[in-house]
Amino acid sequence: MLDRLIKLLFMKRDAFDRMIKRVSRAAACSICVLLATGAIGGDQPCAPFEGGRVDSEMLAAMRAAAAEGRMYRVDTDVSKVGFCVRHFPFQEFRGEFTNIIGGLAFPPEPASYGQALLLIRTSSLQSDNTALVPIVTGSNFMDTANYPEILYVGRRFEWLTEVHAHIYGDLSVRGRTHPVIFDVDIDVPDDTNGEPPERIRLRGRSHVSRFNFDIRSYRLVVSDTIQLCLAAELVRWGF
Repeated sequence: MLDRLIKLLFMKRDAFDRMIKRVSRAAACSICVLLATGAIGGDQPCAPFEGGRVDSEMLAAMRAAAAEGRMYRVDTDVSKVGFCVRHFPFQEFRGEFTNIIGGLAFPPEPASYGQALLLIRTSSLQSDNTALVPIVTGSNFMDTANYPEILYVGRRFEWLTEVHAHIYGDLSVRGRTHPVIFDVDIDVPDDTNGEPPERIRLRGRSHVSRFNFDIRSYRLVVSDTIQLCLAAELVRWGF
């Protein structure tokens, strides 16, 4: 499926290149604004991924992917990042962040690396366990007042099958950054009629130790491992 998707992305490359040549330099710079806001426009080009938060080479690779039709942005209306952590007595706290933005750049060929950027607004946390939400968002755990964002920078993909991959990157939580690998499955629609798909779906999973991000409170009643679950729909840039 990966080979099929890459082939579809490049079938219309010549026509896309002719269109890009007619686009002004200022409009081309709005590519990263699309990642940041989900729509073209904004006061700060490439915010919030610029300003040293993401290295310039990574942003350049994402811009190149957008110019070549290999970029997909997160549909903020239907995407979410969930997590669960075990706590005493034999229970789990489950929460979801619903305000996430970012994008995914497919590689120009299967042997190359892709990239991914994801920014999570921690104030969007939702949970059925409303009694524990203030504790989870408080200073002893996530401290959302002082750390309102979580950033994931996926630097390379390792394709295990045409629909299954590992994304290797860095997760930044509470001012600490640590390597994290997401195990992902990508669903590409079959009814593309020879065109690059407008939408794709991505499901991802990972496990992290909260101690890596200096979340050390409640050690006797809360497990150190947190399970992360990503469920995203991505829209091809330009749609």
